[in-house]
Amino acid sequence: MKERIVVIQPKVGEAEVLRPVGLSELGIRERQDLEKWIQRNPVILGTRLLIITTEFDGFDKSNKRLDILALDEDGRLVIVELKRDASGTLADLQAIRYAAFCANMTFDEIVRYLAAHAKLSEDLARQQIRAFVDDSEFSALNSKPRIILAAGSFEDQELTSCVLWLRSFGVDITCVELACYPNNGNLLIAPRIIIPLPETSEFIVRTEKKQISESGLTRRQRLHLERTEQILRHFREVMPGRAPAQASARNYLQIPSGYGGIHFEWWIRKQHQQRCLDVCLHFETGSPNQNRGACEYLRKHKAEIERRTGKGLVFEPRWSANWSSVYLRKERGKWDDAIAKWAALRMAALINATQPLLDAYLRDRPKAKK
Repeated sequence: MKERIVVIQPKVGEAEVLRPVGLSELGIRERQDLEKWIQRNPVILGTRLLIITTEFDGFDKSNKRLDILALDEDGRLVIVELKRDASGTLADLQAIRYAAFCANMTFDEIVRYLAAHAKLSEDLARQQIRAFVDDSEFSALNSKPRIILAAGSFEDQELTSCVLWLRSFGVDITCVELACYPNNGNLLIAPRIIIPLPETSEFIVRTEKKQISESGLTRRQRLHLERTEQILRHFREVMPGRAPAQASARNYLQIPSGYGGIHFEWWIRKQHQQRCLDVCLHFETGSPNQNRGACEYLRKHKAEIERRTGKGLVFEPRWSANWSSVYLRKERGKWDDAIAKWAALRMAALINATQPLLDAYLRDRPKAKK
């Protein structure tokens, strides 16, 4: 069931309840509207993507058209299938076929596709791809594309059951529900990742274990694996009871807080062309207001938290409009053991400083299952 959104007019103190309206009812079209919006703002899908091309029809012996072909920060191809309503569409089967078709694509091919789509030279397209994945030598694609199904509704239990089953076999497939709320001539879109749910931390850990044990990791994924394992070695020395069981082949590694949709996280990233490492507490529940409320509550205790973590704590109650974050950031040059140790010690300090405050603020909410 989609959530209702309450819009407050602070000056008059009035509240308006917005009810979700189906994409079909609003006359929103898959290709002309959804595809165009996502191409301009890929973050709608809940992850950072580089759009390679749209309406791709270059499959051998098939006239099918893939809605969006993209690349993620790990250098993996991403298959995006769009539907106004996923019910009865066999969107999962379509996307699997496209993923199979794309599995053998080469780096040079996606360079050509991006160049043609963005009207760039192939040299500029190659540079853009390598800058996006933060790897100046990137040239090999993983043979296991990711899949994102995005739709206005996912009320088809057959489809969602199939997606969950596929994930249990290590298929990286995500369902993003796009709820729409008309408001004074504007349209509010509230994207929500419904599979995998943030609360299913045990499932995510099992999936990560499988991914790590499998061969075929890209050079970038192996690098993330080495770096998160290096952080974990130090973290296990100071907080063994909270340490994740396995390192991650992605550029982030999470620690459950005990509350659904809220987790601690190491995030190896690039911000404004500067390489950095964030030690974070992320609020990613289904309620933007709840996320901001928890972040603002911790902001009131900033001085108390910084006595344990050190100065420089940043609060972002409106991160990407839907989520909120509290973090410490270290800008870095070359990766070394000192950076990994800093990440481990700061994470332990952040957990020790904020977990009691979280418990006090959220004690009336049910804890996530361990």
